[in-house]
Amino acid sequence: MNTSFLYDEPGPAELRRYRRITIAAGLLTALAVVAIALRLRSHGQLERKRWAILLDPETGVPQALWQGYRATLQAAALAMVIALVIGLLLAVGRLSAHRPLRLATGALVEGFRGVPLLLLMLFAALGLPSLGLELSLLQIVVLALVAYNSSVLCEIFRGGILAIDKGQTEAAEAMGLNRAVVLGRILLPQAIPTMLPVLVSQMVILLKDTSLGFIVGYAELLRQGRSLVEYYGSQYSMQIYVGVAVMYIATNFAISLLARWLTSRRGRGRRSKAAPAQGIPLTPTPVVGAAR
Repeated sequence: MNTSFLYDEPGPAELRRYRRITIAAGLLTALAVVAIALRLRSHGQLERKRWAILLDPETGVPQALWQGYRATLQAAALAMVIALVIGLLLAVGRLSAHRPLRLATGALVEGFRGVPLLLLMLFAALGLPSLGLELSLLQIVVLALVAYNSSVLCEIFRGGILAIDKGQTEAAEAMGLNRAVVLGRILLPQAIPTMLPVLVSQMVILLKDTSLGFIVGYAELLRQGRSLVEYYGSQYSMQIYVGVAVMYIATNFAISLLARWLTSRRGRGRRSKAAPAQGIPLTPTPVVGAAR
C-alpha cells in the first residue's frame, strides 16, 4: 500500500541533514564501543582464558548453563501454553452476555493483574504449603507465571476482539449463529494476526520472568549463572553473565523470528485465497450482435 500521500517527501537539503545525523550517530556509537573495549582490556576482561571458561567442558560451566537453560525453557513453555488457553477462556468470560460471569471474570483478571509476579511466586512457595498443598519448584514457578500472564493475555485477547467492527458480529447473529461460533469462526481468525506482535512481546516477557524463580530456589538459567559466579569468583562474573544474557537474547530473537514467519505465511495464504481464478475474465465480454 502506498502511503506517500500522508507525508511530504524530504528534499535534497533534508536528505543531506539526515545523512549527517546518521554519520554523526554512527561515529559516536563507534567511539563509545571503542572506549568500552579499551576500558575492559585495561582491566583484563578481554583475555582469552577468561572467555574460554564458557566453552570448556572441563570447567563444568557449559553443562551448568545448559541445565539452567533447559529448566528455563521447560517452565516458560509450560506457562506459555497454559496461560494462552486460560487467557482465551477468561477473555470469553469477560465478553460473555451473562453479567454475573463478566463481573466474576473481571474481578479475577484485575486481581491477578494487579499483584506483582514476585508476590504470586512467594505465595505459591510459602502460602500454599500452609494450606496443605505441596508443589514442586517447577510447579510453583509455572503456577505463578500462569496466574499473572493469563490475566494479561485475557486483556490482549479481549482488546483484539473488541477492535473488530461490531457489524460483523451483528450480521452473524442475525444469520442465527451462536456466540461461540461467531467468536471461533469469525472474530478470532481476524483478531489473532493483529494481536500477534503484542502476544509475542508478552511471551518474551514471560520467558524473562522465569528468572524470578531464583527467589524460590528454582535452578533456572540466571540462578545457575549466579551459582557459577559464586564458585569461580568475581573475576569471571562478567563472562558468565554475558553468556547468560546471550542465551536469553538468542531465545527471544528466535521467538520473534517464528512469529514473523507465521505472520508472513498467513499473509501468503490470504493472498492466494483472494487471487482471482486463472482463465476467468475480469471484465465482461461483449456480446456479438448486441444492440448498438
